[in-house]
Amino acid sequence: MPDSTITSRRHPLVARCRDAADGHGDDVLLDGPHLVGEALAGGLAVSLVLVAEGAEARSEIAALTRQAAARGVGVQPVTPAVLDAASPTRTPAGVLALASLVLRSPGELLAPSPALVTMAIDVQDPGNLGALVRSSEAAGATGVLAAGSSAHPLGWKALRGSMGSALRLPVAREASVRHAADALRAAGLRLVALDARATQDLYAADLTGPLAVCAGSEGAGLPADLLREADLRLRIPMRAPVESLNVAVATSLVLFEVARQRRESALGNRESRIGAGQA
Repeated sequence: MPDSTITSRRHPLVARCRDAADGHGDDVLLDGPHLVGEALAGGLAVSLVLVAEGAEARSEIAALTRQAAARGVGVQPVTPAVLDAASPTRTPAGVLALASLVLRSPGELLAPSPALVTMAIDVQDPGNLGALVRSSEAAGATGVLAAGSSAHPLGWKALRGSMGSALRLPVAREASVRHAADALRAAGLRLVALDARATQDLYAADLTGPLAVCAGSEGAGLPADLLREADLRLRIPMRAPVESLNVAVATSLVLFEVARQRRESALGNRESRIGAGQA
């Protein structure tokens, strides 16, 4: 560890952490031992780890400082008051890290084939956006595209909501929903939109090809023009009087149905090859 402990809440590093938490600047802020550990274990470009005095007595944080040192990452001691000022959370967990994590372009979300992209449109709640990223990784999506007025996918709340998935799954951002949709369509993806008024049931649709699953905002849902132009408009069957689900829950149902169909399709193709005497 460096010899000097930062004691001033006005230290430039505090402002740098706060900017990173809001998605500004060149850094992302990792708050707490889970995210810091995920970043170090994943070999991400962590530039600095901040540890509150006394927190290194906890075994998990002591292990993180050793891991950081082994990778040549600086570990900076700070007073608990400074960590409180640097962290956006009300109860910091004793450790923060600054890392470099670059947003991808929409074209970098398409591999491996067949592509499965979650397009979050105007999803302004960062917790919901983070949950979408986590569900997308779990279901085998190739990436997440945050479009329109969606929250910053690498802001601290979205990172925390993703539980580390945003550190691994390619994530892109596009201010124009039109440009985002056009880019995915040009790459051969069909746009899938959930609509309570749709006539086609989610579980009756063929979802085995390249797809972009569109997740709408918490209040307004998907834009009307995107609903009109979607290749597939699907409804989730549910019991009355329930009419809608949280955006992360609804989108997760679609993503895992895609995953189920693809597994069954791959298994069927494999059995067909075996039946034909092919390896």
